Amino acid sequence: MNINITQKFELNPEELQDPIVLIGWPGIALVAQLAITSIKDSINAKEFLDIEYNDFPPKSNVEKGKLELPSAKVYFKSRKEKKKSDLFILTANYQPQTSLGVFDFSDKFCREMDRLTNSKIKMYISAGAMVTEKIRDVPMVHVCGTDQNIIDSFLKFDNTLLMDVGVIAGANGILPAWAGQKGYAPGVCLLAETLPLPMMALDPRASKALLIILKDYFDIEMNFDELNSKIDEMEHILDTYKKQANQFLAGPQEDRSTDSYFR
Repeated sequence: MNINITQKFELNPEELQDPIVLIGWPGIALVAQLAITSIKDSINAKEFLDIEYNDFPPKSNVEKGKLELPSAKVYFKSRKEKKKSDLFILTANYQPQTSLGVFDFSDKFCREMDRLTNSKIKMYISAGAMVTEKIRDVPMVHVCGTDQNIIDSFLKFDNTLLMDVGVIAGANGILPAWAGQKGYAPGVCLLAETLPLPMMALDPRASKALLIILKDYFDIEMNFDELNSKIDEMEHILDTYKKQANQFLAGPQEDRSTDSYFR
């Protein structure tokens, strides 16, 4: 499939400091996309790559009247001066739509990142969501990957557990698996628990659960104000939904007061 990658500025691979690729495709409740774009916004990462790909859906994006083709974007933030890992951040409005597209994109993306960095990428980390029926005060984050030592290093954090068995659909699962098994760099996938509620387009609680781990693991300076505001909004919607559901289940109440017109 055809891919068109536009590089926005030059990087010197020799100046990179243990670079990491953070991946957040749109998916269930936009958990991964919201988490990864929150990091991008907090650290003021600059757009590095614009990626047009034939398997993105035929839907043009419009923002403030501007019409654009669907694309994935890679942002970059150097943290060399602070002796921290540099961050590449991949996100998009859409995932590749077909099985062929997911595998082909993963192959071409890993090849390009390997070329641009002279094989310096240390880790590919994909965020995602796992649907659960359990309601917890803090969503658990399920961890899996291609390198056991790295998996264990994530499991040292609170509210994490090993994803022992299961399936991760789409590019959030395939891209880190491809990177790890094809010898580019170890791949890790972090899945935050989310509830399958049709009235919720976002689950910022699940996104924040991912962010807390990524923030501490990579020492990322994060501002949670906007995310906390989204969480308050979500909880308000849930409370309203619960009240409406309780009223529906309770049924109509008979009014026996003396001033009632109807008897």
